[in-house]
Amino acid sequence: MDISIPLTTYVARHSFATVLKRSGVNIALISESLGHTSLSTTQYYLDSFENEQIDEAMKNLL
Repeated sequence: MDISIPLTTYVARHSFATVLKRSGVNIALISESLGHTSLSTTQYYLDSFENEQIDEAMKNLL
């Protein structure tokens, strides 16, 4: 199996947080599990990943 992106701890953290978010886990619990000191940090972290997915999806329209 070829993996198109390098596997790093950053990728692992994003994957972990995204799976939790999509599973309906409360953002406060995700924040605590990531070791963030504020919910706004976690919200920004999760939103930035969703934006990357949206950008990739939009490339299909071009």
